[in-house]
Amino acid sequence: MPAKKVAILARHPHRQYEALRSSLGCLLENHEVTYLVLDYEVNLDEAFSDNLGFLDEMEGTRFSNYPANVEKHGFGYLSLAQMGELLREQDIIIPF
Repeated sequence: MPAKKVAILARHPHRQYEALRSSLGCLLENHEVTYLVLDYEVNLDEAFSDNLGFLDEMEGTRFSNYPANVEKHGFGYLSLAQMGELLREQDIIIPF
């Protein structure tokens, strides 16, 4: 099966772990994954930080429209309009 472009959209802080773990699972299946965090600062505990490291190592990408995630946590910045453009290019979008 050819790789798909998959966007994982984390919209609710209480589901950030589930969204990130789903991103890693899609990467294991050799899909091209973008993890998007919308409108909140991630809770960066040790486990979440480790999983973000795995996302980076497996060549997933991560973006947020929330400035603290960019400044403190290494996310790339995308505005809502830019996220909309990116989502239009995806084969699969998984919202959390």
